[in-house]
Amino acid sequence: MRYNNARARLGFIHVVWLFAGIIFISACPQKTPDLIIHAASRDHRLRVEVAESAAAQQRGLMYRQSLGKDSGMLFIFGKQELLTFWMKNTMIPLDILFISSDLVIVDVSTMYPCTLDPCPFYTSKQPAKYALEVNAGYVRSNAIKTGDTVSSDILKLKK
Repeated sequence: MRYNNARARLGFIHVVWLFAGIIFISACPQKTPDLIIHAASRDHRLRVEVAESAAAQQRGLMYRQSLGKDSGMLFIFGKQELLTFWMKNTMIPLDILFISSDLVIVDVSTMYPCTLDPCPFYTSKQPAKYALEVNAGYVRSNAIKTGDTVSSDILKLKK
């Protein structure tokens, strides 16, 4: 009987440590990847959220009230092709940079919140594998242009 009691206590202690570890890991801040835009004037470092799954790409920045000053959302697609976005249920105006598989910005557009159905579509003029959404005006105020390049550890892994 005593053996079972000690065994039960040991099992309980293992479960407590397991839950403590899970709580500790989930409480640790997750590092948001950096993305650097290499413009002619200077480099611009952004903290990006990555939308890689189909569900994350569909949701995008919907229902958000704001986006941090030097933040963005990076969309990663399986292949390079013409990409189309819309702003349904997106509350903030955004600049979108379409980026080729060789990490060159091939098109830039400003997108506005959609207030009426049907919402307009924003399609890249050139095939792209990545899209980066940032606050509207970011591209103009930082002199970012088509032909500029980007780099990021996350893109090196996905190339």
